Amino acid sequence: MVAASRAKASDRAALLKKLFPVVKKNYKVQVPKGGKAVLETMLYAVCLEDSTVDEADASFKKLFTDFPDLNEVRVSTVGEIERAFLGQTASEWRAYRVISVLKFVFDKNYAFEFESLRKKTLDLATKQLAKIKDLTPFVRDYTLHDVTGAHLIPIDTSLSRLLVWLGLVPPGLPVDQVGETMKAAVRKAEVESFVFTLRNLATDATMNTAFDPVKYAVPEGGHDLDTAIDRLNLLLKVGPEKAGKASAAKPVVDKKPTPKKAAPAANTKAAEKPRKKDSVSATAAKKSAPAKKPVKKGH
Repeated sequence: MVAASRAKASDRAALLKKLFPVVKKNYKVQVPKGGKAVLETMLYAVCLEDSTVDEADASFKKLFTDFPDLNEVRVSTVGEIERAFLGQTASEWRAYRVISVLKFVFDKNYAFEFESLRKKTLDLATKQLAKIKDLTPFVRDYTLHDVTGAHLIPIDTSLSRLLVWLGLVPPGLPVDQVGETMKAAVRKAEVESFVFTLRNLATDATMNTAFDPVKYAVPEGGHDLDTAIDRLNLLLKVGPEKAGKASAAKPVVDKKPTPKKAAPAANTKAAEKPRKKDSVSATAAKKSAPAKKPVKKGH
């Protein structure tokens, strides 16, 4: 068995090769349209975090239709913008982050455009985005990957929980470190396929309670990578209640080889020889024994 804490990049890559066909058989993979401006990419990432592509598309569209322009969004209250995220989780935080992004960009450029980020190196672009208050690792990495083409894997809480459940990463890692852990197993050209294929399962409200570590405790050392496909097939067949209990039942323990029994001593003459001490005792006993009288023969 391979626990998540001991999984190698080759182990992860091998599992993904088996995993994608199973997910694609049960879900229609949607990849958002590209070609957005930098600022729009950031706003879309806020909409997409821990959400389906359909939900993100709907909320992104509402931001641009419910308000006359982005300046109106910038000066609106969190409660007013929150309506654009109706039905999504953490709608208040999403609204707050939209305002933070727009305020930062406008204060820096006196316009709602951020194309200068494309001209920066990854390090400089990362430092630039770090100045935006409360920007999540997912929004940051999604933007940097899209804008700079860097080999970054944007991970949100939903996707992180799924990866832990599959045994691809050990439990307890911050979401930005989860992306770093998966980089060796996911090539740069495969990032979109990886993120949006698994997003279907990670955000499926009928299934993703199975990945909740509060509801179903994660085994010490992480889930078994070797049983991921079987557990996933079980989840898709019977639902999260039964599959979740099964996946959290026992911790993963390394199998230790059973020690071999000692072979019986060979029946050799050497084994039959008395020990030196016993030999000496036997000689001494022989000397101390009374001598036998010779038997007289008759004449």
